[in-house]
Amino acid sequence: MNRLKINDLAKELSGDVPGSELYLRNYHKAWLQVEKTLSEDERQMYRALAKEWTEKKLPEDMQKRYVHGNGPSRLKLTYSSH
Repeated sequence: MNRLKINDLAKELSGDVPGSELYLRNYHKAWLQVEKTLSEDERQMYRALAKEWTEKKLPEDMQKRYVHGNGPSRLKLTYSSH
């Protein structure tokens, strides 16, 4: 997907590291810029995935990236190679 492009653009726009306040403030702007570059086919694919994930649970490979931390209501990302 385009997560790496969004991450790189958010870092560039903010001039700061991922997770920082400046980075987080620029993440949505980066997402919007990347979204503008998508083809109609890509947009349809992402809409279909969003609908599927809303109606069902996340795919198993994505679930494996998260673990419970400090109680069942708090999830934290444990692996992010994609």
